[in-house]
Amino acid sequence: MLIHTCFFFACLPVASHVWGRVGQGSGRLKLTVLSEDRLQMKWKETEGNINGYKVRVKPMAGDSEQEVMLKTKTPKATVGGLSPTKEYTLQVYVLNGSQEALFAKRKFVIEELKNASQMRNNRRNSGAASGKNLTSSGSSAAEHSGVAEVTPPPLNAILTQPGSQFQCDTSAMADIVLLVDGSWSIGRNNFKLIKDFLSNLISPFSIAQDKIRVGLSQYSSDPRTEWDLSTYSTRDQVLEAMRSLRYKGGNTFTGLALTHVLEQNLKPEAGARLEAEKLVILLTDGKSQDDANLAAQTLKNLGIEILAIGVKNADEAELKQVASEPLELTVYNVLDFPLLSSLVSRLTRVLCTRIKEKSNKENAGSTVKDIPVNTGPQLSPTDLKISAVTSKSMHLTWIPPLTPPKKYRVVYYPSKGGIPKEAVLDGAISSLQLSNLTSHTEYLVSVVPVYDTVVGDALRGITSTLPLSPPRSLRVSELSHNSIRLSWTPAQGATQYLVLCSAAPDGAEDYTTEVKVAQPEVLLDGLSPSTEYSVAVYAMYGEDASDPASIQETTLALSPPRYLSFSELSHASVRVSWDTASPAVKFHRVTYVSSRGSNPGEVEVPGTATSTVLRPLSSLTQYFISVRSTYDEGDSFPITGNVTTLKVPPPRALKVTELSGNSLRLQWEAVAASDVVVYQIKWSTAGGEKPQELSIAGNVATAVLPGLQKNTDYKISIWAYYKDGARSDTVSVQHRTNSRSPPTNLFIDSETPTSLQIHWTPPDGRVQHYKISYNPVSDTGAQQTIMAPGKSSSVTLQSLLPDRAYKVIVSAVHYTGESEITATTGRTAPVLSKFPSIRGFIPPKTEACPTIRSTHGSVRGFDMMEAFGLVEKEYASIKGVAMEPFVFSGSRTFTLFRDTQLTLRTSDVHLFAVPPEHTISILLRLLPDTPKEPFAVWQITDEDFQPLLGVNLDPSKKSLTYFNHDYKADLQEVSFDQQEVKKIFYGSFHKVLIKRGKNVAHNLTPVWEFYAINVYCSK
Repeated sequence: MLIHTCFFFACLPVASHVWGRVGQGSGRLKLTVLSEDRLQMKWKETEGNINGYKVRVKPMAGDSEQEVMLKTKTPKATVGGLSPTKEYTLQVYVLNGSQEALFAKRKFVIEELKNASQMRNNRRNSGAASGKNLTSSGSSAAEHSGVAEVTPPPLNAILTQPGSQFQCDTSAMADIVLLVDGSWSIGRNNFKLIKDFLSNLISPFSIAQDKIRVGLSQYSSDPRTEWDLSTYSTRDQVLEAMRSLRYKGGNTFTGLALTHVLEQNLKPEAGARLEAEKLVILLTDGKSQDDANLAAQTLKNLGIEILAIGVKNADEAELKQVASEPLELTVYNVLDFPLLSSLVSRLTRVLCTRIKEKSNKENAGSTVKDIPVNTGPQLSPTDLKISAVTSKSMHLTWIPPLTPPKKYRVVYYPSKGGIPKEAVLDGAISSLQLSNLTSHTEYLVSVVPVYDTVVGDALRGITSTLPLSPPRSLRVSELSHNSIRLSWTPAQGATQYLVLCSAAPDGAEDYTTEVKVAQPEVLLDGLSPSTEYSVAVYAMYGEDASDPASIQETTLALSPPRYLSFSELSHASVRVSWDTASPAVKFHRVTYVSSRGSNPGEVEVPGTATSTVLRPLSSLTQYFISVRSTYDEGDSFPITGNVTTLKVPPPRALKVTELSGNSLRLQWEAVAASDVVVYQIKWSTAGGEKPQELSIAGNVATAVLPGLQKNTDYKISIWAYYKDGARSDTVSVQHRTNSRSPPTNLFIDSETPTSLQIHWTPPDGRVQHYKISYNPVSDTGAQQTIMAPGKSSSVTLQSLLPDRAYKVIVSAVHYTGESEITATTGRTAPVLSKFPSIRGFIPPKTEACPTIRSTHGSVRGFDMMEAFGLVEKEYASIKGVAMEPFVFSGSRTFTLFRDTQLTLRTSDVHLFAVPPEHTISILLRLLPDTPKEPFAVWQITDEDFQPLLGVNLDPSKKSLTYFNHDYKADLQEVSFDQQEVKKIFYGSFHKVLIKRGKNVAHNLTPVWEFYAINVYCSK
């Protein structure tokens, strides 16, 4: 990703330019494209007394905003680091005191400016020369660029000699100090051009200890001596040092740099010679951020000549103030760094001439104004002491020179720039009280002895006034997501306190607020959450402010929920509870994920809620849970915790009930019935016989265990399989079967109009007595009960109504309890009937439903699998049936290929019609290539193959339909599409029971058990 950053320079190179009217104000902006990412701008100078300009370039989107502050009336600036294709807004503000007003504004895209300039150049269709590197103010190049450039007039004939290999043939002594701007606005590539320029500048001179010496200081925020005048004694050494010069970087403090030259580079210990001419060559690309005029004037007063070279945005007015007279020989300005090379030829000749002229004057005995003579302690004061320093004053004392001066000139000013002040004392005074100073400011102090004909060496010192007493012990006493309360120890004498608070929240404009308070505390509110703020507190003493006491503090995040806890923990759910931190919460968001990274989920609840239940979860699984509150301002940080679900619970409260025959009923309490898929039951005798197993659907809590032996100890076990695949613990119960069997083979004969004789086969075991109940079928309320001895096997019912159907119920009462009932029906004879019915006669309706064996014992019905030959010994000969059967739960199943249809005549299966009341039992599994269109699993048709009764499956709708014709031959059908029905289509084995009552099909119950296709008769 490319990130474009803006850099501002005070520079004016020659390049393509575009005049454009601004969107506001009467000024006009001139925009000049310098390169792919750099742009020069000029505007008309505003009228009136102003402090300067502020230029702001703001991208429409993406990059951060950058500003440049110009403390000058010169209406020009250059910005770099722009994107050539991005749109920017340029704003120029006029600064007047603390006020600023928008003066000009426009939008631009560098590519568009370049294209517009190119089109104008093409229209001109002229190959105009780029202009001279150095031109007078009226030259065509200056007019083209719009730059007013100070260019000296032609020199004497020495400067116009032809030839590029100029050598300065003088033996005069000169100390030349190169003072080079190394601020950030130069840039590393341009700094190399500066080094090349300086190397070419000094190459024509004879550098030696007894001739010309060259020293160099580089400056930015603070000056640094790169080498002294005495460091190198040959030209090659100086050139090598120039090549090795490293770029410094920083801000532009020219005044401080000139002071450094005076106090460090032009001292005898640095190699300066009293008899040598002294020149300072200043090279800068911008306006100084401190006052350079005072330091320059001091140098010039001491006879040191200054040449000023400006590049790009150099302030020409400042260059003229700094340079020595005549300005036409000492001030130079070029539009860009590559143009420096054009100065070499002319400037070397100017330097050579100036050195020769100065040398000639000295040889002629002329005096140089104000050049100090190394008179030592005779003419120079010593031992400057600065004492009694306060925030507003300091006291100076010094030891006078051996020769008392006529007067002292004491100059003092802030080292970072400011208006110099001067005091003139009588030569007999050697102390001075400086008052009305600025607090917490570093001052440069010079004590200069002045004689009638000479000026002695200045005695210099530097010290700082004390700061005004600031607030102390600044601290945060209260902190929330939108406020900060501060308190501090008061400053003695302060009239009030100024509090500045600033921050730059993500995605928002810079935030700054100012508060004045009389007491040593303040509440800053309306802040943004999770934002770092910088707070500065100043103690005000009238209009003066102390140094600030500063602190940085980050507002709290939006208050998250508190006190996360878990309760109601089970294998598949947990209740998550918390305390709401604020009534401003709109809602809470609860998220959870297992430690394996699976089963993630999220729940949102209203802000007033303090808990919610998470489900469904997996058993014995660790979950990481977080709860965060959502406000209008956004989401809080989450409060987090983890919890592990419990193991799935087993069935409990097992209950065993003996049934008639050889079966038991097992009942249990389902703890989590909705999560159970299937129950598995296993039972076996204590003798170690092969155990039997049974699968029961998860929504059932009872099962019948068939085929048990009487008077036998059994161990019955049950466990559950859950939706998440987990298996519960096994629960077991011991039970011994007994002989509470009911009577069997119950039948009625010897019918008379008033009596029926009941017969049965006694059960095994000791029977205490038999209980016989009977009533007319048409009147269940007229039931009567009689008892028969335990050893009897028949009884005669007397006083019955003639030609009436009776229902008879018989049960055996054992010593261990009553057995299940056995029932039958009979009809008394008509009044005219003389003979009872013959025992053994079987009515036709019994022949319609033969007896077949099932897992529930002997029942009446039809085994369709056997009827169609889908049995072990016959299936291989059936067309469309797979050769190898599949074994499921110990029994064989058979696979029918696609589009296979097995057909039989109904007379080959049963002689009579299927009873109106019947049950259809189907166990099947649908394979992946099962047709998607509806099809009949089993059906009965008429002779024209029109369906009369059957069961259809629709894989596309995942539904089951039962249909038949009623007694009026009208088709009636019912469809089932509940969730339990849809499981039939998921590819596993399912058993379906469809029970047909008097009016409707019902009782659909899929389970996990193997059967076949059977039709049972039922009443």
